[in-house]
Amino acid sequence: MDKIVPMEEVKNPDFLTIRRDPTDKRPTAELRAEALLGTAAVCNARVIRSFHTNREMLDLDACVTILAAAAKKVSDGDCSGTESILSAQAVALNTIFTSMAIRANSCKFIPDTEAYLRLALKAQNQCRSTLDTLAQIKHPRQTVITKQANISNGPQQVNNTLNQGGEQQHLNLKNSEIEQNKLLKHEQEKGERLDTGKTGAAG
Repeated sequence: MDKIVPMEEVKNPDFLTIRRDPTDKRPTAELRAEALLGTAAVCNARVIRSFHTNREMLDLDACVTILAAAAKKVSDGDCSGTESILSAQAVALNTIFTSMAIRANSCKFIPDTEAYLRLALKAQNQCRSTLDTLAQIKHPRQTVITKQANISNGPQQVNNTLNQGGEQQHLNLKNSEIEQNKLLKHEQEKGERLDTGKTGAAG
């Protein structure tokens, strides 16, 4: 159970210190719920501490503080911490790959060899994925915008630029008709009338 304690009191490393603002008049249960659920640093600090081999040496408050600071650095655009984590993980995954591959080579039975080789290749694939993520952080891929082309199964190719040209011609024709209508209206307002009489018979 997490306890709300003064800062100077010695606390159990398993507990999270929740400090109350003197002006905050909310119930203790609501204050505790906000502290535990309001930030991702608290939940992840508990996970890290539960899995760490030296968990008794890790203070939960210190873990939360470090995770919150790391998250703020990333939000501010500083990815140096993320890059160091990924590079270290890539080396660790490569070590796992090497270890599993060596064990596979020393096995006498095919099922054992296949099992170790499967683990080795999984570690190798994760190492490759980690390095690819690190490369994208260091050198983001640029988005290239090209004209879309629809390729049929046969030798035919339909280029959408033709459709774009047709649309442009349609717009030009429509604008021309609008200008002609404006011109006719202007002539009619001046009092000029078009000759609407029928054509006389040919002599």
